[in-house]
Amino acid sequence: MRTLKPKQWSESEIQRLLKLVRAGAGASKIAAELGRYAGSVRRMARSKGILLKK
Repeated sequence: MRTLKPKQWSESEIQRLLKLVRAGAGASKIAAELGRYAGSVRRMARSKGILLKK
């Protein structure tokens, strides 16, 4: 069985992530907007030093 390779984040997705965080969106809402998993959103936010709303 193959292991799926994680989809790379584009610069525009990271900018949308920042915009949504500033608007007060949580990980689940951001994930839905970007078409990604909430865990992936949390991981990227943490790697960029961004605090997400609970």
